Amino acid sequence: MVRCRGVKRVTIMHACTTLLWLVTCFNGLHAIKIVKFVVPEIIQYGVQDSVILDCDYTYGNRTPGLMVKWFFRSKTKPVYQWIVTQKPQDIGILRGRVDLNYRASDDPLKMYRALRIVKLDTDISGEYICVVSTFLDEDVKSKHMTVFVPETSFRLIQNKTDDDTVNVICAADGAFPSPNLTIATPEKHLQGVDHRVKLVNGRYSAVASVTLNDADLPSPAEFICTLRIPQAKYAVRKEAIYYPGPISTTPEMPTAADMQLAAAVGSREANCYTAFTMASLAALSWILVS
Repeated sequence: MVRCRGVKRVTIMHACTTLLWLVTCFNGLHAIKIVKFVVPEIIQYGVQDSVILDCDYTYGNRTPGLMVKWFFRSKTKPVYQWIVTQKPQDIGILRGRVDLNYRASDDPLKMYRALRIVKLDTDISGEYICVVSTFLDEDVKSKHMTVFVPETSFRLIQNKTDDDTVNVICAADGAFPSPNLTIATPEKHLQGVDHRVKLVNGRYSAVASVTLNDADLPSPAEFICTLRIPQAKYAVRKEAIYYPGPISTTPEMPTAADMQLAAAVGSREANCYTAFTMASLAALSWILVS
């Protein structure tokens, strides 16, 4: 009896193992698997006229209901759909911006899997999600893409409104994503820097400013403003030399345009008036000492 029971246990275990192997093989025959997912991390605006996002996959012997869907930022926001038996469709933010004739493969079950996006701009920056599915299986991949725009203007301004202090202002316009501005001397980053950022028509304007006492500065002093866009691994800088002392010894006076630029980001009417007044006083002082 003991021997019979042992034989039965071995037989049952062998049968279970065989069944598990058969189920695994069956699933493998019908599995959808994304094997290559290509979404550029960074593209620069104006350098290329299109970008290709690819979602290559393998499929099993049965592919009923095979469909490729792309989503933007969320699986509730589809931007592209291709059902193998139908023509591809562009949807949502990518409507009219996808080349629907682009073929990523000659395989009729993979032909329209990819996106060739035209009309590139910053509004298509974000996470892209590819979903490949059949009635039996599904696979998903996602990756973030940023359309990077360098700044259109970048200025480092010294504004001296009295004999004992100087306002150091760093301003940039037209960048995307939001730039980081820092003001420093060769020895250290400056503390107490005020930062303001504003998004206008898909581009960022940013201002960093700090007021310093002449008594705390060497003569001459060097100021360095660095603009960084970390997502694009992009950085530029500007330097300026400053001579502490009375206004008459300052070699460069800011123009009214300089001050309006510095006051433009996030300022209220009172700030604009103050900036204009400061510029006017600075210009008047320059005339008086000339």
